[in-house]
Amino acid sequence: MRATLRRMIAILDGTPTRARGQSLVELTLTLPVLLIMILGLTEIGWYANNYLNLLDIVREAGRQGSTRDPMTWVDGQEKNYNQMDCEELSDRYDKLPFENNTTWPGPDLSGYGYQDRGERRIGYYDYVACSVIGNMSPMVFDDEKDDIVVSVFQFLVTPKNKTGTLKVKIVGRLPARANECQGDDAYDPFDWNPRNGTGNDAGEFTSSYDSEWDNVRGYCFRCNHEMDYGGGVPCLGSEFSTAEVEAMLNFDGDADQQRKLAELADFGLVLVEIYWTHYQLLGLPFFNLGPLEDGQTIHVWTFFPVSAAEPKISETVNY
Repeated sequence: MRATLRRMIAILDGTPTRARGQSLVELTLTLPVLLIMILGLTEIGWYANNYLNLLDIVREAGRQGSTRDPMTWVDGQEKNYNQMDCEELSDRYDKLPFENNTTWPGPDLSGYGYQDRGERRIGYYDYVACSVIGNMSPMVFDDEKDDIVVSVFQFLVTPKNKTGTLKVKIVGRLPARANECQGDDAYDPFDWNPRNGTGNDAGEFTSSYDSEWDNVRGYCFRCNHEMDYGGGVPCLGSEFSTAEVEAMLNFDGDADQQRKLAELADFGLVLVEIYWTHYQLLGLPFFNLGPLEDGQTIHVWTFFPVSAAEPKISETVNY
């Protein structure tokens, strides 16, 4: 019995093959691989955690936007950078001083504290953006890199009597002075009946039509997110063109399209987007690839219905 036990111990210890230290060699070979796998899983988990947090944050902002009235917003205020702060909600979230600065990226932030500087009363778009800031802790919003973009869409289902082939048509994108990118958008959303470049046909909101290219899409909290569509100047704000949103509302490519459109009613939607710069937790250079790349921008977005933005088109207008 003792001889058998000694033989088993000798086999486990590697004595019969004279392979003493084999376990140490195996550990030396496999430990780096195991460490890289563990570190990689840590970075993936860190990215996934931030991404899921942003999804919850943007959905909550969409819910906030669905309960308020975007039609009270004064056209053009979105270009005044005194709107880009949140201290009306909390003294921790002052983003810019009170000057009516209309030049991107706004006044220099250095040297300004968080005290009340007399900004105008908070409105629809800055309220939605500030709900993002308020829910983001412990994540940090970087004023120089990150952005929040809010757009409101008004749409109709045509024809009005719901007979024949149905189609959704966007008849407005708010804010009214921030809804087009030259080189990507083909028309002003307020020029819809027909799209002839005049914006003054029956049913159209003539006062909201703007013949100039805005090169801003949506209310952008910091306007750090730029896109180049070959229009000569960068376009700021939303990556979604009006045509892309209209295609989504039309269920393009869906075999059950007409049944779904028959269940739609004229309504409004708020689109909230967050552009947030992700940084690695461990900062290891060999993980700088794909979505884990240090400084990668995470883009999350959501749509929510807004009853207050339902378009008020006269019953006599044939659309």
